[in-house]
Amino acid sequence: MRKGAEHTAGAGLSWAGRALVLALGASCVALGAAQAAAPRPLPASAPQFARSCIIKPPDIAPLFPAAEEASAATAPDADDAEDDDDDTDDDAEDDDDDDDAVPGLILPGSSTCLAVSGSVTAGLQYDSYRIPRAGNAAPPPAYSWPTSTSLRIETAHDLASGLRIGSAFEMSMRPATDQPDSMTLDEAIVTVGTMTFGLTGTFFSFWTGDEFAFSARLPGRNVGLIGWQRDLTERWNLALSAEDPTLATTATIPVVKGRVPDGVARLTYTQGGLTLHMAGALRDVPGSVPKLGRAGIIGATYELPILGRPGEITAQLAGAVDAPAYIGSSLDATIVSQVLTSADSSRGFSGVLAARREWTDELASNLFVSRYQLTLPLTNAAKDKLKIDRASANLVWTPVDGLKAGIEGSVAWSRVAIANRAVPASLGGRQLSAQLFIERSF
Repeated sequence: MRKGAEHTAGAGLSWAGRALVLALGASCVALGAAQAAAPRPLPASAPQFARSCIIKPPDIAPLFPAAEEASAATAPDADDAEDDDDDTDDDAEDDDDDDDAVPGLILPGSSTCLAVSGSVTAGLQYDSYRIPRAGNAAPPPAYSWPTSTSLRIETAHDLASGLRIGSAFEMSMRPATDQPDSMTLDEAIVTVGTMTFGLTGTFFSFWTGDEFAFSARLPGRNVGLIGWQRDLTERWNLALSAEDPTLATTATIPVVKGRVPDGVARLTYTQGGLTLHMAGALRDVPGSVPKLGRAGIIGATYELPILGRPGEITAQLAGAVDAPAYIGSSLDATIVSQVLTSADSSRGFSGVLAARREWTDELASNLFVSRYQLTLPLTNAAKDKLKIDRASANLVWTPVDGLKAGIEGSVAWSRVAIANRAVPASLGGRQLSAQLFIERSF
């Protein structure tokens, strides 16, 4: 009896333990289900920051890459010295690419590279005039404090297909004659791959004189433009554009709006330190007897040592018939625009020879001489002429990137002889100018 009772009690305890275990398990399952059903706090999202980027010309394969490869294959084997020259040329091209690159930022939530840049220039300028037979009409010597600023906003977005979509907007404030500083829209374009649409510089121009403060402070010639450009080979580049000079926002030589836009074709060649530029332009000149205006330009820049230091020489020659706006520099345009009218028939040419030498890594000098000549043939067989000769030189100190200062001098001789037309006295004779300047770019 005792053993049976003990066995029954043991069995009872065993069933009780099992019940307790089952109860605890059910409680745990219910608690887990409740926790799973309850909303869980989302993990904190990682902070987003702007990322650095660089806007540079897109890497688009040439139209005819096989031409360069074939010429390289048929060429004789080069020795080590020639290989070194090729490496030097490649390094020079890489340096040119670096010059064209603009650092920017990709903002959080965006995939577009945004770059903002600009410059501020200030200085002290002295102008002196010597004008024969001008009498009291000649301007007296004077000092001035010219300042100029510019701001540029540029974007670039590369699609998954490799197509580049970009835009650029640039405006500047420069001193204007006899009025307060004026704000000018210099550029406003949209680029889609190799196409350009909007307001920008003409494809025709080559040398602009940006190394000289006198030229850099004047707005360059811009036009309304639809253009296309593409590398034909590794060395040759072709550009075509339809341009409307009447949409220009900068001071330029007056022109009549043609029935169709001007057509411009440009061909450039680069190899090592040589850059060759050739361009032609055709424009419709409306009137009682419509005419075809035309212009052509050839220019070259060659990098070479000058007295044992790095330097370069630039030469340019341009000619035009009934298209005066395509020749001369922005300095020449400031004079010609005060004399010429849009109805004038003209023919002329301009030439420039410029040189640069780097004395040290921080100190460089630039100089140029130029000639602008325009003839206005009249119905009475008389010929009125306008001639402008210039010479300028400067010394520029660049201690760090984005900061430069210097001294510059310029002399210009103008001769204007146009019958039956009032010409300001300040446009004739000799003008001597000198200035100290400092420029900060960012």
